Amino acid sequence: MITTAIAVLAALVVAIVAVIVARAVYFRPQLGVLLLAAFVPLNGLLVILPLPGFVSGWKEGLLLYTLICAWIRRRRVPAGEPAAPTILLPWWPAAAVFVVFGVASALLSFGVIGFVGIKVTFFYLLLVVVLWLAPFDARDRDRLVSVLMGMGAFTSLVGIAQLLAGPAFLVSLGYEYGTQVRTSGGLLRVFSTFNLPFPFGLYVMLSLLVGGAVALANPSRRRNLLFLCFAPVMVVAMSTAIVRAALLGLAVGAIYMIVIRFRALAAPVIAVAVLIGAILPFVPKITSVFFSSSSLNERSGRWNEVIEKIRTHPFGEGLGSSGAAADRISTAQGTVFPGLSTNYQPDNYYVKTALELGPIGLWAVIALLLSSLLWCTRLSRTLPGQDGALTLGVGASIVASLFASLVATYFEIFPIDVYFWLLLGVVGCAAAQHESSTGRSPSDRAAPASRPTFASS
Repeated sequence: MITTAIAVLAALVVAIVAVIVARAVYFRPQLGVLLLAAFVPLNGLLVILPLPGFVSGWKEGLLLYTLICAWIRRRRVPAGEPAAPTILLPWWPAAAVFVVFGVASALLSFGVIGFVGIKVTFFYLLLVVVLWLAPFDARDRDRLVSVLMGMGAFTSLVGIAQLLAGPAFLVSLGYEYGTQVRTSGGLLRVFSTFNLPFPFGLYVMLSLLVGGAVALANPSRRRNLLFLCFAPVMVVAMSTAIVRAALLGLAVGAIYMIVIRFRALAAPVIAVAVLIGAILPFVPKITSVFFSSSSLNERSGRWNEVIEKIRTHPFGEGLGSSGAAADRISTAQGTVFPGLSTNYQPDNYYVKTALELGPIGLWAVIALLLSSLLWCTRLSRTLPGQDGALTLGVGASIVASLFASLVATYFEIFPIDVYFWLLLGVVGCAAAQHESSTGRSPSDRAAPASRPTFASS
């Protein structure tokens, strides 16, 4: 009786909170985007929470509801009242080729079930549509940075707590050994609030790059100073996930930021790198885990087969024919049980794209990344204030993705795909609003005039 009463009370509280959130998002759809950004790092906790299976679709439901609210609010702008600045997307031609070619490939290859691959690859592109209908203003962008900083720090703390607790305790909580709980060379691969070590490591990498760029540009602000002080702990936590793609991405992203803006940090960073390089040989266990050639040999062992498939299928084998998308399609078709898939896992996003979409699809992906990077690099030098620093961090995350995609299916890893499209859309909002306020493109302004000066808050 008491248990039933508690369950009813909990359901009532959840319903009330849902109604309050739904009302707030209806009147300001930007809140829905911020809520999605804040809570997707916690999605992995659903594995151990006693909740019905449909709850796992909360993120898709929230995004679709936010999209509907943004469309309704946009249509209700009074006649004659100027609409708010929308969004700039100079990378849209490459994205359009990627989407059109990918959708056609999935449907022609798999029929209706191809929508599973389309959803895995393109669903969170809807965030850009939401931001076009309901653009982020400067305060929204600042809140997003705070979310990235705060959740990056929080998930790092949880990761360190997992390391201290050990695998047995995690299994006792309900996680599965070999699925969420993994080891490498006898070391626990921390996964924090995520479902695997890979998204945890890559998310902390993203937080360090975007949050670090903003914090370094204005270290006198309390939030930024606290983040900079905690950054070494985050690096340690990220390293415990043993995700090479995250370490590689953090390194190249930091180099990009130093070259573009923070050149005074070059000497300290080099000194730290030399120190780490001198210490590693004396820690053989860690060295063997991070620099083992076995995984590389496994990946390269099938490359001859991959090259032959690309040669015989110039337009690819179809979007969703490999990786996580293939697993979901197989599960939807009932040809394999979850966790027992034999589908090829490329561990390289470029190889995956070439396999699925051929040279045309690979060109579209590379063109999307490079055009976005060039655009962010230009804006980072011209946008004033925090927006310039935020854009620099987004540029660093794109550089990181270019390299991380060599050793991981980067854009197929949730919630990294969420943040990729979200951050591109947010930069587009900043660029459009600054262009609207000055009457000219931010990229046309003289560089000296664009050096940001920050006000503490």
